Amino acid sequence: MKRTKKILIYTVFAAYTLVMLWLLFGQRLQVYISGTWTENYWEDFLQKINLIPFHTIAEFWDALQNGSRSHAFINLAGNVVLFVPLGFLLPRVFLKAKTFGGCMLLVFLIMLCVEILQLVTLLGSFDVDDLILNIIGAAVGYVLYAAVRAIKEKKNV
Repeated sequence: MKRTKKILIYTVFAAYTLVMLWLLFGQRLQVYISGTWTENYWEDFLQKINLIPFHTIAEFWDALQNGSRSHAFINLAGNVVLFVPLGFLLPRVFLKAKTFGGCMLLVFLIMLCVEILQLVTLLGSFDVDDLILNIIGAAVGYVLYAAVRAIKEKKNV
């Protein structure tokens, strides 16, 4: 039974990873291939960087307050909700992610690599606010993982 459960968790993690890779890179690849970027790589590169914490979050928050709700909500909520499974699954797949700190460090490193790769390939942008929101989502996922683990341990006592 344990082996089957482990295989299931690894399969779910692999499927989640593939879906996230598609959402973070694959769907943008179609736009990139169609040629909707400028001829100057460095110009595009510099336009796709936000290193100011809470800048983009504030813009989306203002948009929420001023009527442009769907786009802003999708960006804010999506950057949180889509990463809840990461915080839930990482501790089950990687031993180093069993603690909250270990899990959040791993999430930070993974998301930093994703943001850098999106920028370098121009298949997205580097936005420090995405890192913040993704880590919040993963933290929620870790709290759910810890709660489930605590409930299981209480049952076994």
